[in-house]
Amino acid sequence: MSQMTRTCLLGWLGMALLAGYARIGWSQVVAAGQVTVLKGATIIDGTGKAPMPYGVIVIEGEKIKAVGGKNTAYPADAKVIDAAGKFIVPGLIDMHVHYRPWLGELFLNYGVTSIAVPGNPAYEPAEREPSYRPEARSPRIFSTSGRLPVNGAMTREQVQDMVREWLKKKPDYAALPSFNERNAQVYQWTAELVHEAGLMVFGHTENAPGSVRAGQDVVEHLWGFAEALMTAQELEDFHKGKYLHWGLFLKDQARIDQLIKDAVAKGTYLNPTLVYELGSQTALARDHEVGVSNLFRDEKLMAYFPRNLAEGALFKLRAARNFSTRYENQAAFSVLDPKDREQFYDAYRLCGQFLKKWVAAGGRIIGGTDDPSSGIAGLTLHMEMAMMVESGLTRMQALQSVTGWSAALLNGRRKTASIPTVGVIADGAYADLVVLGADPLDNIGNTKKIERVMKGGRFVQLGYTTSYGAPKPAETAIIPKTPEPEISAVAPYVVVEGSPDFEIAVNGVGFVGNSVVRVDDIPVPTTFVDIRTVRAKVPAAAVSRALPNRFNAPGPEQNNGVYGDKTVKITVFNGPPDGGLSNSISLRVIAKWMADEKN
Repeated sequence: MSQMTRTCLLGWLGMALLAGYARIGWSQVVAAGQVTVLKGATIIDGTGKAPMPYGVIVIEGEKIKAVGGKNTAYPADAKVIDAAGKFIVPGLIDMHVHYRPWLGELFLNYGVTSIAVPGNPAYEPAEREPSYRPEARSPRIFSTSGRLPVNGAMTREQVQDMVREWLKKKPDYAALPSFNERNAQVYQWTAELVHEAGLMVFGHTENAPGSVRAGQDVVEHLWGFAEALMTAQELEDFHKGKYLHWGLFLKDQARIDQLIKDAVAKGTYLNPTLVYELGSQTALARDHEVGVSNLFRDEKLMAYFPRNLAEGALFKLRAARNFSTRYENQAAFSVLDPKDREQFYDAYRLCGQFLKKWVAAGGRIIGGTDDPSSGIAGLTLHMEMAMMVESGLTRMQALQSVTGWSAALLNGRRKTASIPTVGVIADGAYADLVVLGADPLDNIGNTKKIERVMKGGRFVQLGYTTSYGAPKPAETAIIPKTPEPEISAVAPYVVVEGSPDFEIAVNGVGFVGNSVVRVDDIPVPTTFVDIRTVRAKVPAAAVSRALPNRFNAPGPEQNNGVYGDKTVKITVFNGPPDGGLSNSISLRVIAKWMADEKN
């Protein structure tokens, strides 16, 4: 995270709540030290218990002092708020967010008072602690303090050192790199140490049964189970992009039943990220698109919200996540063959069937959206719950996925049981609450009928403020004494995986005697030919560590070359005075399997 981002974040998190909502009985202002009582609403506490009609919630400071039926005692001088006819649920938790500061108001406006960040950005303690304050205009941030850098070559001693250093950053849970056969042993060692520290393990997996056995507590996305059901040949073909979607392999119900039984027996949680993975395949897609479109009509929000992200959110509701070579990775439904379109709908149906079986077997699901990957935040969590219900979960189960079940995960594997601090309405928990105007157990869509949001005992001023987002830095331009070079071509422009060291010619303009070619930002020996040409040695190591295929959105592992090629970034740097870095041009790295097939 840049210093500018960090500075802005801390400033935004410290913004005081504005006072003055006009409705009688719902004042935003709660005097310091005053006991507040919410009385008369139906309380749905997030634990799965039956709703409590005519409930009473006693709040002292940031915490809930007591919760109970209509005869629950409270101080005579308490500020009593009549909530008759309303429904109160815990502040919602989005358990999978790659948080950016400009998402804060969106989350709060949709009742999301806590989020969990699995490693990107890191959000170490000094960066997330301000978010815990009641007046901070952001959700509470729980974090892994960065993803643990596990790799299959590590020794057990190296793993111990790594985890020891990581624990000093006070993580709330752990995020590990994607589990696969190459890192299985190291993954297991890491998980054991994380569990000893009382925390849970979250992450991707290319083989969910294997990662669960190795100690994974939360399976992120569903494809790890689908890949486990593929034959060796099907998996190889999937890696080569021969199938439209991994969800089409969730068909062998007998094997699925056993996979689910084994995972649930270990207490494994599932984070399906339905909107991100399958949001366009739901029958609710059109309704969701209307809701998103209406959201982005708010001029105050759009004063700072990235417009390209808003446009992307709408596009994703019209496009399928494709995994074949037949279409681009995000394929618009308008370009799909009708038979292929039906296959995408089948994939969603099979995923929903898997989720229903998971919960029926006693498994827990956590609501996490992977936002802003879906282009929005806050609203996405409500869409996620709606898709869970469409898949066969009860409304109570969908609500638990973003309250009590997620709260239990944050409580981790601690040896001494305790009440979760968020996600439940219980004595001792934070007074993070959402007041609804209609019953979410009658219609899950009613979770969007938000009348008030409370964080830490204080009501949040709903709405958007134009000054909330990151200010754009002033742009300055100078005439350089030494020009910034520009690249137009490289030769060769393509190599095959595994190529040895070779020489490359870089053509362009603005080269000078001290120009240096950089290969993936690493300077390499450079020979100046003329102002339009430099030559450089490209080491084999640069090809071997070529960037992952950037034309493929994050998802299950597939062979390089399915959507494009891995690339090595080539730039040229002119040193001071002035000077600077050129544009980049990509040296393409062709997958060996593709080169072999051509030959």
